[in-house]
Amino acid sequence: MIEDPFTGILFAAALGSLIGLERELHGQPAGLRTHMILAVGAAVAAIISISYSQFLSNPDLPSDPGRIVAQVVSGVGFLGAGAIMKAGVTVKGLTTASSLWTTAIIGIACGSKYYELACFTTIVVILILSLISYLENLLMTQYRTHTLKVTLSDRPGIVNEIKETLSMYKVKVESLNARMPNKKTLKLELIVRKPSDLAMDKLINILNSIDEAQEMEIE
Repeated sequence: MIEDPFTGILFAAALGSLIGLERELHGQPAGLRTHMILAVGAAVAAIISISYSQFLSNPDLPSDPGRIVAQVVSGVGFLGAGAIMKAGVTVKGLTTASSLWTTAIIGIACGSKYYELACFTTIVVILILSLISYLENLLMTQYRTHTLKVTLSDRPGIVNEIKETLSMYKVKVESLNARMPNKKTLKLELIVRKPSDLAMDKLINILNSIDEAQEMEIE
């Protein structure tokens, strides 16, 4: 068995807690405990894998100890899928799913006694989660994101006309979902990013200027 396996497990728990704490502070369901347990489990899997390779060192015995670690890496994908939520046209939780997968890799590194690599990776992940988020918020203060739900009479080219009209006021359409409850009615759900100095009343008036507009809801 690998010498002093307990240090690797404790190391994995500590590093996993740092990433988990950042996710916890951002209100993610997969937070401190989830990341710690995942890192510890991955570390134990790596320790067992290394122990098997030492125990089954006889070349006449067919074995693949690395299969344990490989199953951990692929299995974390199911856990990450549970952190991803779809609300309408918006998908949330991709960052947390990525952090869970990376935490498992960090745990494997700890179990394999690559402590410096594990620490460096943890620092990089935390910087990405916190610093990049801060920079995004800093750069995006000039804009606000809203969901628009518009019901209108359908006609050829109406969707492109809406996009062009919004573009004239520097309103960017991030995503668009369209459906037709009947042959004459078109329902649009748009996620838009508008300049912060563009008032909501102004945005409503812009959409009302389209003759086919019937109903409107802004979130």
